[in-house]
Amino acid sequence: MEYLIACDLEGIHGVVGEAYKGLLKELPDYKLATTNAEKEINAVAKALFDCGATKVALWDNHGGMHNVDPKNIDSRVVHIDIDAIKGKPRYSFVKEHNFAGIIYLGYHSREGTLNGVLAHTFSSVCIQYIKINGVQVGELEIDSYICATYGIAPIFMASDDICVAQFKETAPDITSVITKIAKGRNAAEFIDEDVVLNDLYNGICDAVKKECDVISIDMPIDLEIRYTRTELAAEKFNLATSKNIPVCYGEDAHVLRFTIDKVDDIPSLT
Repeated sequence: MEYLIACDLEGIHGVVGEAYKGLLKELPDYKLATTNAEKEINAVAKALFDCGATKVALWDNHGGMHNVDPKNIDSRVVHIDIDAIKGKPRYSFVKEHNFAGIIYLGYHSREGTLNGVLAHTFSSVCIQYIKINGVQVGELEIDSYICATYGIAPIFMASDDICVAQFKETAPDITSVITKIAKGRNAAEFIDEDVVLNDLYNGICDAVKKECDVISIDMPIDLEIRYTRTELAAEKFNLATSKNIPVCYGEDAHVLRFTIDKVDDIPSLT
């Protein structure tokens, strides 16, 4: 069996960032996040191989990518070539593999989530919310909808308790591990690292024994995005028009409403 690990950073254990200090990559917490992410990835990879996985691939997808050091990752793990997929639809690389499931590490709750650690949706600078058919969604939901088009089900996630509870509203059968107890955007009660890593290993061993459904959604969908800047909204309006995606303004110049036939189009509009 083949599995994909999708790794973000904000939900990794030991990480909370700093208020009003910009992006995680610009903070001292960034190095801690990448180091701890490597530990989580290795715990998950070991569990997958111990449970009979024939291939484990890693998609390092935080920010500009290239976050974790491949030299610090289990040598059996296949690294998705980040440079080769830039500019292509999100997850289009999975066509070259036969993944039975996806594991989410380090993901976070959606923008505006009360007490969600480093909560945002794609960009806290650009996006205030994304709604699909009137319901607010985050990166976990969107990634899962995209994966469903390739027949890939989410089988495991690890993040703070609020993020886990939030995504379980969409994927109730997913196996999960809580890496920290969220107390605010930049505050959390940390769980001992050895406990987290042990829970990750055992959680994966449980997850691969279960059958999880893909998280699909019927097309077309009504997509609504509120941008922080009206200039960005205008830019995305023009992009949608150029791609023949039906679009109109919403309640004000910050909000666009699209009719989407392919979930792969969503990330380009964020």
